[in-house]
Amino acid sequence: MEGPVSSTARAPRRPAATRPSKRRSQEERSAETRRKLVEAAVLVLGESGFANLTISKVTQRAGLTNGAMQHHFPARDDLMLALMDAVYPVLQIPFEAIASEGLTIGQRVSKIVDLLWEIYSRPEYLAIWDIALGSRGDRKLWIRLRSYQQNISTRMRNEFVTLFGDLGLPADDVERIFSLTISSLRGLALQSIFDPKPLRQTDLAPIKEVAYDQLMKRAKPDRPALSPG
Repeated sequence: MEGPVSSTARAPRRPAATRPSKRRSQEERSAETRRKLVEAAVLVLGESGFANLTISKVTQRAGLTNGAMQHHFPARDDLMLALMDAVYPVLQIPFEAIASEGLTIGQRVSKIVDLLWEIYSRPEYLAIWDIALGSRGDRKLWIRLRSYQQNISTRMRNEFVTLFGDLGLPADDVERIFSLTISSLRGLALQSIFDPKPLRQTDLAPIKEVAYDQLMKRAKPDRPALSPG
C-alpha cells in the first residue's frame, strides 16, 4: 500500500508554453501560392517543354489544386508571363544605386554586364526561349509576349541612357551598344544547351571591353580605347 504523498513533493512540471506562431496574412499566403505555381511551371517547362506544359502538370508539381491555379492565373498565358517575370528580372537591376556609387565608365560597364550575366547564366533563363519559340503558333500569346518584351526593352534603354548620361551620347548609340552586349550574353546562355561547361566559368572580359570601347569611341572619337577599369 502506498504511503501518503509528501507535502514537499514537487508537482509535475508543466511544459513551457510555446508562443503561437505569427499567422500569415492573406496577402502573404496568396504570394506563396503564386510563387509555388510559378516555380512548378519552370520545372515542368524544363522537363516537358512548352508544348507539353499543362495546367494539371503544374498544379500537381506544386501540390495545389486547379482551383488555386484558376484563381491566380485564369489562363495559361497569364502563367507564362508571370514565369517570364520570375526568370528574367532585368528590371530589378539597381540602376539608380549603381549610378550613385561614383564608378568610372569601365566599372559601370563591368558591373552591369556581371548583373545581366547573373540572370542569363541561370538554367531557368532557357525557359524564356522555350516559351518564345513554342508560342509562335499561338497568335494571342505571341502578341502579348511581343508587347511584354517591347516594354522591357524600352525601360532598359532608358536606364542605360541615364546610367551613361555623362558621356552625352545619343540614346540610339547607347541602345545599339547594349543591345549588342545583351545579344552576346544571350548567345552564351543558349550555347550552354550544347556545351556542358558551367556558365559561371565564362570569361566576360571581351564583352565588357567591346561595350566600353564602343562607348568611349562615340563619346570621344580621338581618345584611344582603354580596357575597362
